[in-house]
Amino acid sequence: MFLLWSYGLVGQDVHFSQYNYNYHNLSPALTGLFDGDHRITANYRNQWLSVPVPYMTVSIFYDTRIRLSRGKNFLNLGMGMDYDQAGDSRLNLAKLVGSISYSRILGKKHMISLGVNPSIAQRRFNNEKLRWDVQWNGDRYDKTIASREQFNNTGDFFLSLGAGVGYDFSFTRRTRFNLQGSVFHLNRPDQSFAGLSTVESRLPERYSVSSQIQVGVGSHFDLIMGMMYGKQQDYEETVGLGMVRLYLNKTPGQVLNLLLGFNARLNDAMIPNIGVEFRNWMISGSYDINTSSFQTASRKRGGPEITAQYIFKDVKSPGLYKKCPIY
Repeated sequence: MFLLWSYGLVGQDVHFSQYNYNYHNLSPALTGLFDGDHRITANYRNQWLSVPVPYMTVSIFYDTRIRLSRGKNFLNLGMGMDYDQAGDSRLNLAKLVGSISYSRILGKKHMISLGVNPSIAQRRFNNEKLRWDVQWNGDRYDKTIASREQFNNTGDFFLSLGAGVGYDFSFTRRTRFNLQGSVFHLNRPDQSFAGLSTVESRLPERYSVSSQIQVGVGSHFDLIMGMMYGKQQDYEETVGLGMVRLYLNKTPGQVLNLLLGFNARLNDAMIPNIGVEFRNWMISGSYDINTSSFQTASRKRGGPEITAQYIFKDVKSPGLYKKCPIY
């Protein structure tokens, strides 16, 4: 059913092929939803390596959860940053993101989450490597000729707000289903470089819907399937996910799992990936094989992507108890 949603891709916001590990850009409702007490995740993507001007994206996110007094309620907090750079102008986005969500367990198998993520961002470009038509002297490009272009502003700050809702169903510890939806740039911030003039460039809302199902098969592997659909004005993206987790060592403190998967960004790229889970670490790598019409320039080399994650688990106090009967 996921693969029936076939749309093209052009992107405006930061996006990753391993979208399921980029939590704060997927939905703020995913903040704090993990088995542990603290989590830090880093994503790195280098796109279009065979094109003269590659695109580079980095994302780091830390989140934690706090159990509230009633036991079935959690307050989840997160903080992260995104950095993206592209083009001859080195157009870049530097963004600090805060995330807060509330999750509640309903019964033994259901949980709902609500979250928001305010952020502050700066877009900036560098005009030093830009070339203009007036710098053509009739025979060649001459950088000594003035471009006659004036830039009063090469950067601007803006504030943005996103919100999301999520649902998680746990049939067993290894068999579960989740669904989340979110909307970003609710305030449609102005990202214009024109300063205080009347010229505006409003960042349109971005909508995201994602789902994932994990099924434990026997004692040796899990089957994981998922999808993500994103839309920002005229731009749309659909990514399907398929993965197998192989349990190589289940010894407590020495857990070792192998992740083998294949993602697909419809009408754009095929994305094989491989990863490993060892103790509290998870490291996963993927590579985009470009299949769109842009492959004429990219030679199908979309680019690599790496994700690293570490989960901290606090040692729980056993409390006070009697070692032997008192006579």
